[in-house]
Amino acid sequence: MTGQVIWPEVRAVCFDLGGTLVQPDAVATTGQVAEVLGISLEGARALMGKGAKRRLVTPHDLAHELADGFGRPGLTGPLTEVLERARRRAENPRLYPDVPDMLVELRARGYALYALTNALGSSVPEQDPPAFREVLDGVFYSAHTGAIKPEREAFTVVEHAGGLRPGELLHVGDSMNADVRGAAAAGWHTAWVDRHRTSGPLMSAASTPRLHSLNALPLLLPARAATGTITSEVAG
Repeated sequence: MTGQVIWPEVRAVCFDLGGTLVQPDAVATTGQVAEVLGISLEGARALMGKGAKRRLVTPHDLAHELADGFGRPGLTGPLTEVLERARRRAENPRLYPDVPDMLVELRARGYALYALTNALGSSVPEQDPPAFREVLDGVFYSAHTGAIKPEREAFTVVEHAGGLRPGELLHVGDSMNADVRGAAAAGWHTAWVDRHRTSGPLMSAASTPRLHSLNALPLLLPARAATGTITSEVAG
């Protein structure tokens, strides 16, 4: 990472949450659900993507739906515990150490800041946590919008809220498919967060740089956001 400015036209930066701004558990909620149900992680992800991430639902109701769907109503209790813990974590997220100062710096430079996340409807807090309200202009949960990354509609929500064109937005996330490919297909600029230093070929540094820490992100953005009037509508 050379520190060369590569996004001079960007006016707003949008971040994924889990794995990008927020430290996830050793086993993600979907993985814990898979363990309780005795199914594969891929199967659990497909199951959650069909509906659980597209609508608001209580932890108990979602647990009941999942348990009944597998013909194992006795699992409602263990599933509720998993989902309740996830909701409590979402209400008080643990940010990575490199996040707070980075967000404050970008805000001081005049960038609009958003978060876009595929979140279980049972995990969406009633109010955005203070850590987000203080520095982000909007947090967009799939359970509110009904669209999940990498779907184009998920990114459209942010564009409309900020009155922004695709080329004025940078999306930063840790999922190559949901974040990088999804945002790139929408016409956004992209940065891949690879905190675990994944082995494999690098994306083109000119289009999608790989960041091992968000400390490097401000080095790639101009000292001031591109000019223009941004109107923000917080999704809540």
